[in-house]
Amino acid sequence: TVRRFLEIHGETLEKVVFAVSELEEATYQKLLPLYFPRSLEEEIQSLPYLPADIGNAEGEPVVPERQIRITEKPGVPDDASDEEGLEADLSFIGSHAFARMEGDVDKQRRLILQGQLSEAALQKQHQR
Repeated sequence: TVRRFLEIHGETLEKVVFAVSELEEATYQKLLPLYFPRSLEEEIQSLPYLPADIGNAEGEPVVPERQIRITEKPGVPDDASDEEGLEADLSFIGSHAFARMEGDVDKQRRLILQGQLSEAALQKQHQR
C-alpha cells in the first residue's frame, strides 16, 4: 500500500517512517528491498517474490464482498422484469415502518400539550 501510494503521491513526501517493534523489524528489513529496491539488480531479484494481486491503483486490497453494490431499484429483486411496470414499484410504498405511523405525530403532540387528547391516545403516544 505504501509503495503504490508513493508511486502516485511520492513527490509530495520527504520521508516515510515505519514504526515497528523489535520483533517486526527483522521482517521489515527483509521485505523492504522487495517493495523499495535500491538498485536495478535488487528490483530484478524482487520481481518473482512479489504477490500477483497488489490491490488497486492506490495499493489498497480489493475485497469483492466488501464493495458497495448499488442497484437500479433498491428493494426490488434483481429478477423482476421491467415489463411489470409501475405497479411493481408501487407495491413497496408504505410497507416500511416509518410509512405505517398512525396519524400526524406533530398534531398529536400539540393536542397533548393542549390537554385535548384522550387517555387511550395519551398512553399510545407514551408507548411510542
